Amino acid sequence: MPIFVCFLIAVTGFEYLSVDPVAHRVGMGYGQFGDGYSVNYNPAGLAFSHDTYYSSSYLHYIAGTHFGYLGFERSQIGFGVKYFYSGAMKKTDEYGVDNGSFGVHFIDVNVGKGFTFNEIGFGISIKGVYANIDTLNSIGVGVDFGALYIIPGQAIQIGAAIKNIGSSVKRFIDTQETFPYEINIGGIKRFPEGWVGLDLVKPALTNIGMRVGGGYQVSSLFTVKASYTTLLSSLRTGSGLDFLTGLTIGCAVQKGGLTINYSYSPYFDLGGGHRISISLGG
Repeated sequence: MPIFVCFLIAVTGFEYLSVDPVAHRVGMGYGQFGDGYSVNYNPAGLAFSHDTYYSSSYLHYIAGTHFGYLGFERSQIGFGVKYFYSGAMKKTDEYGVDNGSFGVHFIDVNVGKGFTFNEIGFGISIKGVYANIDTLNSIGVGVDFGALYIIPGQAIQIGAAIKNIGSSVKRFIDTQETFPYEINIGGIKRFPEGWVGLDLVKPALTNIGMRVGGGYQVSSLFTVKASYTTLLSSLRTGSGLDFLTGLTIGCAVQKGGLTINYSYSPYFDLGGGHRISISLGG
């Protein structure tokens, strides 16, 4: 009961946790596994992952902000580090006097473990978050839960994940902030040449939304990918192409155990999101 009351009176912070810096899954795919990114999406994917993966990602985001990710996965255990940097921002006092510049930094460390029970994969990951805004800092602790089921003989994977259940344990000043929880249910169907998938998502700060997308292997070396999310349908910048906000397009080049992915998400007057991911293993 005390934990529940704490969540009722707290406000949502650490919003950067909701941003996906990884290009590989083009913003969706909580039913996927075996690519080195399970601890970032759904820790239950670790239950079916026995290979070794090393991964890194970078996202150049709107307003000149930056996200990054480093991951490691082996033998049902995953490790991930994600960071955010705002870039330098002008610092002024209450009278508008220039006092130099400052930045905003967030970093979280995520450690996960997967296991199987009755042919269903389960996973849990624990994350610690450090946030710094100029001279202020905060520390948070949270957890992700997941489940994943592979339908025998159908090449269909169904996953569910509850992410970012946590809150600050050291406050910036006085306000207790919770993590931006997210509830995901996703499924994918695999084909010899690629996959298609659907996610249903309930973020903490918006209404329930949908992601749909897939990938097609043009050749043994090259894959094209795309997805669309309704979660950004309320974003309006005045551009006549606002209806395309929520689209992500990308491609992958693979040779042996090395895979390089790139994706782009247009936000028009706000800019765009350029993601690049490099993974090794499998």
